[in-house]
Amino acid sequence: MAICIKCGKENNSCLCDACRATADIEALCEEIMEYQLGSGENALWDKIASDFYSPYNFKYIGFAIAEYLPFPRKEYRKILSLSGNTCNVSKSSRPWLYEVYDLCKDAEGLSEMEQNRIRGLVVDALYKDYDFEKADELASKSLESEDLPKQVYITLADFYTITRRYDETDKILREALTAFPNDSYVEKNVKEFSDKNEKRREAAKKGKREYVPQPEEAKQKYADFLASRGINAEINVRTVSVPEAIPKDQYPKPVETRDANFNSFVAFDLETTGTIARFDNIIEFGAIKVVDGKIVDSQEFIFQELVMPHERRIPEEVQKLTGITPDDVKDARLMWEVTPDFMKFVDDNILVGFNCIAFDSKLLVRAGRYSHIIIKNKYFDVMRYAKLFKDQLGLEGQKCSLGILAEKLNIKNPRAHRALSDAITTAQVYLKLKAMDGNARIDSVDDLISDIESW
Repeated sequence: MAICIKCGKENNSCLCDACRATADIEALCEEIMEYQLGSGENALWDKIASDFYSPYNFKYIGFAIAEYLPFPRKEYRKILSLSGNTCNVSKSSRPWLYEVYDLCKDAEGLSEMEQNRIRGLVVDALYKDYDFEKADELASKSLESEDLPKQVYITLADFYTITRRYDETDKILREALTAFPNDSYVEKNVKEFSDKNEKRREAAKKGKREYVPQPEEAKQKYADFLASRGINAEINVRTVSVPEAIPKDQYPKPVETRDANFNSFVAFDLETTGTIARFDNIIEFGAIKVVDGKIVDSQEFIFQELVMPHERRIPEEVQKLTGITPDDVKDARLMWEVTPDFMKFVDDNILVGFNCIAFDSKLLVRAGRYSHIIIKNKYFDVMRYAKLFKDQLGLEGQKCSLGILAEKLNIKNPRAHRALSDAITTAQVYLKLKAMDGNARIDSVDDLISDIESW
């Protein structure tokens, strides 16, 4: 049973019939989009949001009540409920956005400002989907207007920087400051994107590597687009043949075991382009084979390989965290090429990982689907296991991260956020947790740690 967001009464939807008859739906959608959760200004809304799995999802109520509006106000408000005050919608929402834009782009009932707001979101979606030609066509149309929303200025600036038109970016950002003087959002974003633009321009002047989309299939589109705009760019394009994957509904789900009754296993970790398993790509495999509770300093017991992501670029924040750059992986093998060797290394051992049930196992399912290998190995999640020892470790109230566990157990991790080092740390954590019950031993890994620090 839902709760009416106006009166708080139980109802079959988020707005009861009585409140719907009197509410200004547009104004209500706007209020929901702008509302600062936890501010206390609307106790009912804070309570409703707290019942969501993620309070952030409260904004999607605006999407639901926008259904009561006529076309095209309904579509416009639904779009804003997904984007809020940002410059984008999620990747999963882009196909829907394109469909709605086609319906609304010539429709009466939207102001020029509102049409430009939608157009700006479509520009952002198009160039992130590597359709540079269409994005440029809409960007040019937007720049002809004198009534641009502030978010669209930022979207256009980013697009022009990515497509190496640095002077145009400077002009767009100056226009944003003129159109929205003393606006904190504009000032903050203009500074951020000016710095980004200048950094890319300086890289170009010094002959350093500029932006190139990561997926191989996007590189040729990007090179062709730059050439059509008179920009010469030497881009190494690899021919990538993507294998047909085993359908999701025909691939077995990961199998978990929670019985810590083993001392031989493979501890593993994956570095990735992000934290969303259904979207992000593997960029590094790392694993260590443990036999009878012993971590051996030998290459035959170690697996480590970088992977070229075929669908997504490596975000700057991931590059900073892991130290893995696009240059590092540009000549690496693809996921479906590495997976057979990884699984040969794993053999029939239990796969021990950290948070592997919620994340890593799902990425390995995709890897198995594309490489046509059915992964039947059981998974053991050390993060779940560690929660049994919260009192002994003094973890009450603390996030149970690999780094915190390693610190509590006096384990060194010299290269945190690199796959092999995190895999070794995961193995050590598992063995030490077992030792707390007197069921396992852990041998010295000082030599191995020393080797990792030099890799």
